[in-house]
Amino acid sequence: MSNPIITCPTGCANDVPAINMDECNPQVDFSEVDKVYMTAGITPGCGLTDWTSASEWTSRIDNSGTATCDIREWWVSGELPEPEMNVTEIDNEREIQSPMKFMLDCEVFDLDTTTYDAFRTLQCGMKVLMWYSAGNYLYGGSDGIEATVVATVPITKGSREANPGKLQVKWEAAHNPERIDNPIAS
Repeated sequence: MSNPIITCPTGCANDVPAINMDECNPQVDFSEVDKVYMTAGITPGCGLTDWTSASEWTSRIDNSGTATCDIREWWVSGELPEPEMNVTEIDNEREIQSPMKFMLDCEVFDLDTTTYDAFRTLQCGMKVLMWYSAGNYLYGGSDGIEATVVATVPITKGSREANPGKLQVKWEAAHNPERIDNPIAS
């Protein structure tokens, strides 16, 4: 389980963070982003009380509900590339790092009329709270990640090619999101 809050050192004294390496049983993650969870909008109180609780997740996931804080579960094939950031040299040969700009790129292959229309609604430029899963992990913390979504549905050349919808979920943060073992992994 991740530490809920990363506290960056202040001043010039730094502790090297603890790590865990196992020569005989390395923990290697082979996965892609397979699900994205979104609320219908940014509303106070739409986060989760206990994001480690499978029962809370199952009570909140509703792909057709009308409550503002319902969570939509998107089945995707996606990746989270290395974030964009700037390292700037300042006075006295010191360096500072800008907040990181993350962009989760996903494809959605199941595009019935309801999901197609959901893409069209996302094209209105809305903000969402979101979480995502990759393999055995869930990312985003109890409060979720406040993000913007760019949604498109291109049509490719060729009658034997799939035409997936594309979601780009973007946010800025100082750190990668909090991660836990996925309580709702199937």
